[in-house]
Amino acid sequence: MKFTFLNARPVFIIWLILFFHFPVFSQETEIDKISVKKESNLVKAFFDSNDLKIIAQDKYGNINHHAVRSFEMHYEVKKKKLKILKSSSMYLTLDMLHDLNNLKEAKKIFYTKITAEDQNGNLVSLPDVIEMNFPRCKQNVK
Repeated sequence: MKFTFLNARPVFIIWLILFFHFPVFSQETEIDKISVKKESNLVKAFFDSNDLKIIAQDKYGNINHHAVRSFEMHYEVKKKKLKILKSSSMYLTLDMLHDLNNLKEAKKIFYTKITAEDQNGNLVSLPDVIEMNFPRCKQNVK
């Protein structure tokens, strides 16, 4: 059998189908993915010593009293010994208040893992807060 163009036609058609079927061989370009960054207005937190709670603040300086959902309080008890207490609300727990009232000397208190809820209902992680706690002075009245 002699090789002619009519014999090669089916092979050529199969080759064209495969060429345009696979994207590796075709000239199609892949569409870039669009990424969406979730952004919140809440940017920082601070400790309110009057109400004994953590309060969130947005990027415009507005205070949101009810945004904080949980946090941890850390402080050094003895050298190289750290005490960690957790709260599942914006307020200090009774254990935290008891420990703070029983401190004999000034301590740095670290409020970490602060979680707040933004205006859209998303949970946002806020930066840590460092506060200096001074013991309450007792007056000896005679």
